[in-house]
Amino acid sequence: MTDVAPPPARVRAAIAAGVRPDGAFPLRDAVALLDAAELPFEDGVLRNPDGSLIVRTRSELPGVTPAMVDWWFAWHLASSERYRLWHPQAHLSCATARDISAQADARGAYIGSTGRVTEYVGPRRMHLSITFVDPRRYGLTPDALAAAGNAVAVCGRTALRTPRIATGHLIHVTREVPGGSEMRSCFWLADVDVGLPIAAGLVNRVINHPALRRRSAPDQLGLDLLTHCSEEMHHFSRFLPDLYARAHKSA
Repeated sequence: MTDVAPPPARVRAAIAAGVRPDGAFPLRDAVALLDAAELPFEDGVLRNPDGSLIVRTRSELPGVTPAMVDWWFAWHLASSERYRLWHPQAHLSCATARDISAQADARGAYIGSTGRVTEYVGPRRMHLSITFVDPRRYGLTPDALAAAGNAVAVCGRTALRTPRIATGHLIHVTREVPGGSEMRSCFWLADVDVGLPIAAGLVNRVINHPALRRRSAPDQLGLDLLTHCSEEMHHFSRFLPDLYARAHKSA
Protein backbone atom coordinates (compact mmCIF):
# COMPACT_ATOMS: atom_id res chain seq x y z
CA MET A 1 0.00 0.00 0.00
CA THR A 2 1.83 3.08 -1.28
CA ASP A 3 -0.59 5.89 -0.51
CA VAL A 4 -1.73 7.50 2.71
CA ALA A 5 -5.05 9.18 3.34
CA PRO A 6 -5.14 12.89 4.16
CA PRO A 7 -5.74 13.91 7.77
CA PRO A 8 -9.38 13.89 8.91
CA ALA A 9 -11.45 17.05 8.61
CA ARG A 10 -10.97 18.13 12.23
CA VAL A 11 -7.18 17.96 11.84
CA ARG A 12 -7.30 19.86 8.56
CA ALA A 13 -9.34 22.53 10.33
CA ALA A 14 -6.74 22.74 13.09
CA ILE A 15 -3.99 23.15 10.49
CA ALA A 16 -5.95 25.89 8.71
CA ALA A 17 -6.43 27.71 12.04
CA GLY A 18 -2.66 28.08 12.39
CA VAL A 19 -0.60 28.19 15.56
CA ARG A 20 -2.41 29.12 18.75
CA PRO A 21 -0.59 31.89 20.64
CA ASP A 22 -2.62 31.30 23.80
CA GLY A 23 -2.55 28.46 26.28
CA ALA A 24 0.23 26.13 27.33
CA PHE A 25 1.00 22.45 27.63
CA PRO A 26 4.25 22.01 29.55
CA LEU A 27 6.05 18.69 29.61
CA ARG A 28 5.16 18.17 33.26
CA ASP A 29 1.47 17.90 32.23
CA ALA A 30 2.06 14.89 29.96
CA VAL A 31 -0.04 12.67 32.23
CA ALA A 32 -3.13 14.51 30.95
CA LEU A 33 -2.75 12.49 27.74
CA LEU A 34 -4.19 9.55 29.70
CA ASP A 35 -7.52 11.27 30.42
CA ALA A 36 -10.47 9.31 29.06
CA ALA A 37 -12.58 12.42 28.51
CA GLU A 38 -12.05 14.59 25.46
CA LEU A 39 -9.46 17.25 26.17
CA PRO A 40 -9.95 20.95 25.34
CA PHE A 41 -6.97 20.76 23.00
CA GLU A 42 -6.83 17.51 21.02
CA ASP A 43 -5.55 18.65 17.61
CA GLY A 44 -3.42 21.61 16.72
CA VAL A 45 -0.24 23.55 17.34
CA LEU A 46 0.37 26.02 20.14
CA ARG A 47 3.27 28.16 21.20
CA ASN A 48 4.14 27.80 24.88
CA PRO A 49 5.04 30.99 26.77
CA ASP A 50 8.63 29.70 27.02
CA GLY A 51 8.89 29.69 23.21
CA SER A 52 8.68 25.92 22.73
CA LEU A 53 6.25 24.57 20.14
CA ILE A 54 3.60 21.96 20.99
CA VAL A 55 2.04 19.68 18.36
CA ARG A 56 -0.94 17.57 19.39
CA THR A 57 -3.22 15.20 17.51
CA ARG A 58 -5.66 12.37 18.21
CA SER A 59 -5.88 9.40 15.84
CA GLU A 60 -8.66 6.82 15.63
CA LEU A 61 -7.25 3.37 14.91
CA PRO A 62 -10.02 0.86 14.09
CA GLY A 63 -8.85 -2.74 14.32
CA VAL A 64 -5.59 -1.76 16.01
CA THR A 65 -4.77 -2.71 19.62
CA PRO A 66 -2.28 -1.03 21.95
CA ALA A 67 -0.25 -4.26 21.86
CA MET A 68 0.10 -3.94 18.07
CA VAL A 69 1.43 -0.40 18.40
CA ASP A 70 3.89 -1.49 21.10
CA TRP A 71 5.06 -4.38 18.89
CA TRP A 72 5.46 -2.07 15.87
CA PHE A 73 7.85 0.30 17.59
CA ALA A 74 10.28 -2.55 18.30
CA TRP A 75 9.76 -4.39 15.00
CA HIS A 76 10.08 -1.57 12.49
CA LEU A 77 13.41 -0.15 13.66
CA ALA A 78 15.39 -2.94 12.01
CA SER A 79 15.07 -1.78 8.39
CA SER A 80 14.17 1.09 6.12
CA GLU A 81 11.74 -1.14 4.23
CA ARG A 82 9.68 -1.60 7.40
CA TYR A 83 9.89 2.08 8.28
CA ARG A 84 8.57 3.07 4.85
CA LEU A 85 5.41 0.99 5.41
CA TRP A 86 4.40 3.59 7.97
CA HIS A 87 4.40 6.54 5.55
CA PRO A 88 5.43 5.47 2.03
CA GLN A 89 5.75 9.05 0.75
CA ALA A 90 7.56 10.77 3.63
CA HIS A 91 9.67 8.06 5.29
CA LEU A 92 13.03 7.39 3.63
CA SER A 93 15.29 5.33 5.90
CA CYS A 94 15.69 3.93 9.40
CA ALA A 95 18.51 2.13 11.19
CA THR A 96 19.38 1.10 14.72
CA ALA A 97 22.51 -0.30 16.30
CA ARG A 98 20.73 -3.41 17.58
CA ASP A 99 17.96 -5.42 15.92
CA ILE A 100 15.35 -6.00 18.63
CA SER A 101 12.55 -7.21 16.37
CA ALA A 102 12.84 -10.77 17.75
CA GLN A 103 11.87 -9.38 21.17
CA ALA A 104 9.11 -7.17 19.78
CA ASP A 105 6.37 -8.88 21.79
CA ALA A 106 7.97 -7.87 25.09
CA ARG A 107 6.21 -4.73 26.21
CA GLY A 108 8.41 -1.70 25.72
CA ALA A 109 11.19 -3.74 24.09
CA TYR A 110 12.34 -0.62 22.20
CA ILE A 111 13.09 1.33 25.42
CA GLY A 112 16.77 2.24 25.39
CA SER A 113 17.07 1.85 21.62
CA THR A 114 17.80 4.71 19.24
CA GLY A 115 16.33 4.89 15.77
CA ARG A 116 18.23 6.95 13.21
CA VAL A 117 15.63 8.11 10.72
CA THR A 118 15.50 10.22 7.58
CA GLU A 119 12.12 11.57 6.59
CA TYR A 120 10.31 14.51 5.08
CA VAL A 121 8.26 16.74 7.37
CA GLY A 122 6.56 19.00 4.88
CA PRO A 123 9.31 20.08 2.46
CA ARG A 124 12.08 19.57 5.02
CA ARG A 125 14.30 16.52 4.68
CA MET A 126 15.21 15.75 8.28
CA HIS A 127 17.92 13.49 9.73
CA LEU A 128 16.89 12.63 13.25
CA SER A 129 17.69 10.31 16.13
CA ILE A 130 14.92 9.13 18.41
CA THR A 131 15.98 7.55 21.69
CA PHE A 132 13.08 5.69 23.30
CA VAL A 133 12.83 6.20 27.04
CA ASP A 134 10.83 4.79 29.96
CA PRO A 135 7.36 6.44 30.14
CA ARG A 136 7.89 6.93 33.87
CA ARG A 137 10.27 9.73 32.92
CA TYR A 138 7.15 11.73 31.99
CA GLY A 139 4.98 10.58 34.87
CA LEU A 140 3.29 7.81 32.89
CA THR A 141 3.57 4.99 35.41
CA PRO A 142 2.52 1.36 34.79
CA ASP A 143 -0.44 1.77 37.15
CA ALA A 144 -1.62 4.93 35.39
CA LEU A 145 -1.34 3.28 31.99
CA ALA A 146 -3.25 0.20 33.15
CA ALA A 147 -6.03 2.39 34.54
CA ALA A 148 -6.27 4.29 31.24
CA GLY A 149 -7.69 1.48 29.10
CA ASN A 150 -4.62 -0.77 29.27
CA ALA A 151 -2.73 2.01 27.53
CA VAL A 152 0.72 1.89 25.94
CA ALA A 153 2.93 4.98 26.00
CA VAL A 154 5.78 5.29 23.51
CA CYS A 155 8.11 8.06 24.65
CA GLY A 156 11.25 9.44 23.09
CA ARG A 157 13.87 12.16 23.15
CA THR A 158 14.43 13.51 19.65
CA ALA A 159 17.74 14.86 18.38
CA LEU A 160 19.39 16.18 15.28
CA ARG A 161 21.94 13.69 13.97
CA THR A 162 24.40 16.31 12.70
CA PRO A 163 25.30 17.92 14.99
CA ARG A 164 24.12 15.59 17.74
CA ILE A 165 21.86 17.93 19.72
CA ALA A 166 18.70 16.90 21.58
CA THR A 167 15.85 19.09 20.39
CA GLY A 168 12.52 17.76 21.64
CA HIS A 169 10.29 15.07 23.13
CA LEU A 170 7.54 12.87 21.76
CA ILE A 171 4.83 10.83 23.44
CA HIS A 172 2.27 8.56 21.77
CA VAL A 173 -0.39 7.20 24.15
CA THR A 174 -2.57 4.42 22.74
CA ARG A 175 -5.56 3.15 24.71
CA GLU A 176 -8.30 0.65 24.00
CA VAL A 177 -11.69 1.92 22.78
CA PRO A 178 -14.61 -0.03 21.27
CA GLY A 179 -13.55 -1.39 17.88
CA GLY A 180 -9.88 -0.60 18.23
CA SER A 181 -7.73 2.10 19.79
CA GLU A 182 -7.33 5.82 20.13
CA MET A 183 -3.89 7.40 20.04
CA ARG A 184 -2.94 10.79 21.41
CA SER A 185 0.35 12.09 20.08
CA CYS A 186 2.23 15.08 21.44
CA PHE A 187 5.53 16.65 20.44
CA TRP A 188 7.45 19.27 22.41
CA LEU A 189 9.82 21.05 20.00
CA ALA A 190 12.77 23.31 20.86
CA ASP A 191 13.61 21.87 24.27
CA VAL A 192 17.31 21.80 23.48
CA ASP A 193 20.19 20.08 25.27
CA VAL A 194 23.56 20.50 23.59
CA GLY A 195 25.11 17.76 25.72
CA LEU A 196 28.39 19.58 26.31
CA PRO A 197 30.45 18.27 29.25
CA ILE A 198 31.65 21.79 30.10
CA ALA A 199 29.40 24.81 30.70
CA ALA A 200 26.38 22.84 29.47
CA GLY A 201 24.02 24.63 31.85
CA LEU A 202 24.99 28.09 30.60
CA VAL A 203 24.85 27.09 26.92
CA ASN A 204 21.48 25.40 27.37
CA ARG A 205 20.03 28.45 29.10
CA VAL A 206 21.12 30.66 26.22
CA ILE A 207 19.95 28.35 23.44
CA ASN A 208 16.59 27.80 25.16
CA HIS A 209 15.81 31.51 25.31
CA PRO A 210 12.23 31.99 24.04
CA ALA A 211 13.34 34.04 21.02
CA LEU A 212 15.84 31.38 19.94
CA ARG A 213 13.29 28.63 20.48
CA ARG A 214 10.87 30.40 18.16
CA ARG A 215 13.57 30.59 15.49
CA SER A 216 14.64 26.95 15.80
CA ALA A 217 11.05 25.66 15.73
CA PRO A 218 9.08 27.98 13.42
CA ASP A 219 5.29 27.85 13.21
CA GLN A 220 5.30 26.11 9.83
CA LEU A 221 7.37 23.22 11.16
CA GLY A 222 4.68 22.56 13.75
CA LEU A 223 1.89 22.66 11.17
CA ASP A 224 3.82 20.35 8.83
CA LEU A 225 4.50 17.93 11.69
CA LEU A 226 0.80 17.91 12.58
CA THR A 227 -0.02 16.87 9.00
CA HIS A 228 2.75 14.25 8.96
CA CYS A 229 1.83 12.69 12.30
CA SER A 230 -1.89 12.51 11.53
CA GLU A 231 -1.19 10.86 8.18
CA GLU A 232 1.21 8.23 9.50
CA MET A 233 -0.83 7.34 12.58
CA HIS A 234 -4.13 6.98 10.73
CA HIS A 235 -2.25 4.84 8.19
CA PHE A 236 -1.71 2.22 10.91
CA SER A 237 -5.30 1.03 10.49
CA ARG A 238 -4.68 0.24 6.84
CA PHE A 239 -1.74 -2.14 7.29
CA LEU A 240 -0.86 -2.90 10.92
CA PRO A 241 -3.62 -5.42 11.88
CA ASP A 242 -2.84 -7.64 8.86
CA LEU A 243 0.93 -7.28 9.32
CA TYR A 244 0.67 -8.17 13.02
CA ALA A 245 -1.52 -11.20 12.24
CA ARG A 246 0.94 -12.48 9.62
CA ALA A 247 3.92 -11.98 11.93
CA HIS A 248 2.19 -14.05 14.63
CA LYS A 249 0.64 -16.68 12.38
CA SER A 250 3.20 -19.32 13.34
CA ALA A 251 3.46 -18.26 16.98
